Amino acid sequence: MSNARTWIFRGLVLAAAALFLFSWFQPWWTAYVVELKVTAINIYAYGLESFIPIEYQNWIVGYDSAMPAWFTPFMWAYLVICMLILGYSLFASSEKGISLGKFRMSMPTLLTAGVGLSVIGVCIIGIIVILMNLEQFYGAPLNGTITIDMGDPYQSDVDTALLPGYYLLGATGVLLLVLAVVRQFIVGKSK
Repeated sequence: MSNARTWIFRGLVLAAAALFLFSWFQPWWTAYVVELKVTAINIYAYGLESFIPIEYQNWIVGYDSAMPAWFTPFMWAYLVICMLILGYSLFASSEKGISLGKFRMSMPTLLTAGVGLSVIGVCIIGIIVILMNLEQFYGAPLNGTITIDMGDPYQSDVDTALLPGYYLLGATGVLLLVLAVVRQFIVGKSK
């Protein structure tokens, strides 16, 4: 196993971890109130933020109870655990791993693939939760425009959109899976 090739793989995993962190802090979904020229809501991987002035919050009644109280700490713990696993995978022994008949997976490959799969799972579950909350609390589409009543005589369009942060996190999960699959080709075989 070439030391330089091992460091190339480690650099690629670190780049994927950096993408993971960057996408974590990017909003996944947004609602923009056209009349007020303000972003009303941003949904992140770890929770929801509202920026709409309190006098106009009647159309988002219940937004603060959209997620259970344990959700935000749980998601931050998930992020820390994933980063620790990726960090450990950089220096974990390639000799250890799992074997299923002729199929063998080294510990770094297993850990990288595990984090990649969990990230993809978070994206899938996240979009389901967003869709359920949009229907229940806002009546808003995932991508599109709704008209809201802001109190007589005012109405406004609200533009909603799934943002690049969501897609980037999903792409990071796929990248980690690809890195796990091609790891043996990058670092070579153990001697």
